[in-house]
Amino acid sequence: MPPALSTLLTNIHRRGALTALLAVGVATLAIGWLAADEAAGSSTTVYREAVLGTPTRINPLAEHATQAEADLTALIFSGLTRLRADGAPEPDLAERWEVTDDRLTYTFHLRPNVTWHDGAAFDAQDVAYTIGRIQAEDFNGPAALKAEWEGVQVFVDDALTVLIRLPEPAADFLVRATLGLLPEHLREQMEAGQGFDTRPFDREPVGTGPYRLTSLSDGSARLRHNTSYFRGTPPITELVLRFAESEAEQLDWIEAGEVDAALLPDFVEAAAIEGVTATRSSLTATRLTTDAQTILYFNNQRGPLTDARTRAALAASVDTVALVEGSATPQVPGAGVVPPDSYLHAEPGDVLSEDADAGGEPPPADAESLWAAAQWERDAEGRRIRDGEPLTLELVTNGEPARTALAEGLVRQFAEAGVTVELVTAPAQRVVNEYLRTGNYDLALFGWETPPDPDPYAAWHTSQIGLGNVAAFSDPEADALMEAARTSLDVAERRELYGLFQARFEELGASVVIAYPTMTYVHPSGLAGFEPMLLVDPASRFQDITRWRIAD
Repeated sequence: MPPALSTLLTNIHRRGALTALLAVGVATLAIGWLAADEAAGSSTTVYREAVLGTPTRINPLAEHATQAEADLTALIFSGLTRLRADGAPEPDLAERWEVTDDRLTYTFHLRPNVTWHDGAAFDAQDVAYTIGRIQAEDFNGPAALKAEWEGVQVFVDDALTVLIRLPEPAADFLVRATLGLLPEHLREQMEAGQGFDTRPFDREPVGTGPYRLTSLSDGSARLRHNTSYFRGTPPITELVLRFAESEAEQLDWIEAGEVDAALLPDFVEAAAIEGVTATRSSLTATRLTTDAQTILYFNNQRGPLTDARTRAALAASVDTVALVEGSATPQVPGAGVVPPDSYLHAEPGDVLSEDADAGGEPPPADAESLWAAAQWERDAEGRRIRDGEPLTLELVTNGEPARTALAEGLVRQFAEAGVTVELVTAPAQRVVNEYLRTGNYDLALFGWETPPDPDPYAAWHTSQIGLGNVAAFSDPEADALMEAARTSLDVAERRELYGLFQARFEELGASVVIAYPTMTYVHPSGLAGFEPMLLVDPASRFQDITRWRIAD
């Protein structure tokens, strides 16, 4: 399956499929790492969280089938880089790097004195081994991961210096470098078995991250803070992750006091979360914005929507703030193809179009002016008419309640604008197969999973029509902006290019980003050091866990 379409389909599975995961029965594993540097009798702080699914493979190179696998991987492993709260890459196992003028070769200087959880030294050979595993012919991990490292060359200069040469410039490479690294000295444990068999290492993982696994059972995992962690020993001594089969079970465990935290998707009713935090006053709920998007797709190659002026008028008739508020969905109103919490998001006033006067950005045209420019007039009944024909469209979406509520709000907003829209709902898989893939639709309200680097290329570039670009949007100027942005290593330049792309996107009425879904993190009120962040992945809530502490 092409990576772009795989990204599209991810949204289907994310919204509810985790509740259908089967728990895999495994015997309890006691993992006896020595921790001689932990003082006997020292105070212990235990943090208990309910996570979805049961882990089978705890490995950064594996396809994570459950949130539990992703969470454990994030806590146990580290990469050359890591992401800040706004998604920008920063040093992790690499303390610094240089890039050649041709933007192809990165020289990473690794942190000295870093050790694996078993005490072995971390060095450049581990970097080379990890990338080599992905590039091996027998690699059975995610195809998208293999594609990201195809053609990449790795050269070990010395124990703390590794050179990585890319086949072509890639602005997202430092985000790719967040990939968790594997210990070369334990290669036998990782390479044992055949095909998709679980390797011994996948059940007894060894990383360089802030926590090390001490036991794993059918129902939970226990992790101990890594007292040799290169960023300092995390204040919370022990983590207990309990494996839940559903969001309902997560809530039940919180209410019963069996756990103190859980990350909940946006389809969990706000009243249920409020009820839990009211019952346990020591807990609070923090809403976190994800980098996913709920998009109103305009089919740019169908009927009246082939006219950019008509699309622009339709887009201007959508009030995303009123739409989200009116639907009572726990989402953040849309503000462009790059999420507003991202380090690459440009505010509308930050970038001036080429047509802007020297005095500043021209005011955007109001919806009525755009309708007039598109030559759609209102008849006596208030309908939009052009050439004697009313503007009538069909809107398809899946039947998930929050999305249906947004779709119904869109129908009302378009009716106010004089456009008749018929709403059709269908199962998510049918929406993909019978409408989005085939282009057999006028309007479609569906989700898109933005990659960790918020490059819109897969969703909107002309070359991606028939893959991720389900709106069939095509514009040479927009293509050129995206192409330049995905090869530039200058953050300010990329931000400006994406701002110009967004302006072009709106000018041509390509589609409308309606909202960004959220997740709610229920956690102790006294959890100091926890700060909201852009959730590029649910596991990224742990990115600053070394700062967390339970206040008295």
